[in-house]
Amino acid sequence: MNELQIIRLENTDISGWDFSALRAELQSRLDFYANLVYTDDTIKDAKKDRTTLNKVKKVIEDARKAYKARCLAPYDALEPDMKSLVDMVEKQRGLIDNTVKEYEARQKEAKKQEIKKLYDRKTIDLGDLAEQLYPSIFDSKWLNASFPKSKYEEEIISAITSAADDLEAIRALKSPFVETLIEIYCQTRSMDRVKEKQLELEEAANKARLTTNITTPVAADSYSPHLETGNKASALPDDGIVLRVIATQNQLDQITDFMKAIGVHYELV
Repeated sequence: MNELQIIRLENTDISGWDFSALRAELQSRLDFYANLVYTDDTIKDAKKDRTTLNKVKKVIEDARKAYKARCLAPYDALEPDMKSLVDMVEKQRGLIDNTVKEYEARQKEAKKQEIKKLYDRKTIDLGDLAEQLYPSIFDSKWLNASFPKSKYEEEIISAITSAADDLEAIRALKSPFVETLIEIYCQTRSMDRVKEKQLELEEAANKARLTTNITTPVAADSYSPHLETGNKASALPDDGIVLRVIATQNQLDQITDFMKAIGVHYELV
């Protein structure tokens, strides 16, 4: 077939190309190639056609890159000067930005302290659990400058009231695992998670053939058994007992839960 016009335009200015004519010619040639079936006997023709199309692609790409470079030349000449102006502005802007950020950080810290003081004044119903619950009650959105005091005060009081009600409900379960359930609640403030943990502990106790009908922890005697999880030994009273346990973390959690339930004192060493 005759040589493609695009190939004949090699090293010419792309701005003078007739793209409509070139597109029509190229599509006709590509349609011709699409209908060809190459065999082992005509593999030389396939290689020749591939070379032709490689040449066409190169001519187009070279022309495109040359035209782009010519168009960008004025910009490339100005870019260093423009960047130097931006750098001048950025230097001072950065200093001011640091000042603003330091101020905002101080404001947030002051507001954080204010929120904590408000929380402490309102937590009489939570008793000793107030500190444990605070991380799960605190909401970082309260620190936003646009978040009003009246709104976060309302949310804090609502959260405290809800937590007090939930804790009362947990204690009402009279579960031997009440300490563990309260710990779970303080971490998550989720009654669903508390119920899941209660069921998990009861199932584990049943498998171990332990009773779960204890309503109050058994008073410990004068000794304090220790749970030893490493090779290090702790100082014990003369009548103390050392219990060495090899267990997974989940199993260890269950063991400590059971010991809490029956009033055993333990120490991880």
